[in-house]
Order: sequence, then structure tokens, then C-alpha cells
Amino acid sequence: MDTTAFLTVIIILVAVVLIVVGIYLIIVLNEARASLRTFNAVLNRVNSLLEVLDTNIARPASSLVGVLGVVKEIIGVYREFKTNRKVSENGGADEPQQ
Repeated sequence: MDTTAFLTVIIILVAVVLIVVGIYLIIVLNEARASLRTFNAVLNRVNSLLEVLDTNIARPASSLVGVLGVVKEIIGVYREFKTNRKVSENGGADEPQQ
């Protein structure tokens, strides 16, 4: 095999490897994006829970309605985690349920 044919084969192989690596990188970035969206949804729920704690418990500490609001938010967070866990165990969608 002469030098030109050999270099052509090498260039084609390097191009194929770069294409495969590029496709894999796109897949990894898509997974990272979905994970960040899920993490952002969890942070938003925690933020809303902290706001409820602040407004309903910390300020009016004697309010029974405030305690019930916090319990309601905690149950909502638990249900959301439970449904997200079921979806991920069943191999469902990557994005959180909204």
C-alpha cells in the first residue's frame, strides 16, 4: 500500500472516531441537561418549602394553619419524589413531571 492510500485510510478513521465522539458528547450533554432540570425542580420545591416555613411557622409561631401548610408542602414534596422515583424505575421520561 502506498503512502497516499495509507494516509487516506488514517484520515478516514480519525474522522469516524471524531464523529462518534461528537455523537457521544451530544448524548452526555443531553443527559446532563435533563439531570440539571430535575435538580432545579427539586431546588424550587425546597425553596417553596422554606418560604412556607418562614411565613407560616417562623413568623406566626402559634398558628395552627401555618403548621398545616408546612405539613401539606412536605407531603407534596414526598409525593413528587415518589412519582419521580417510579418514573425513573420504569424507564420513563427523563424530565420531571409538572
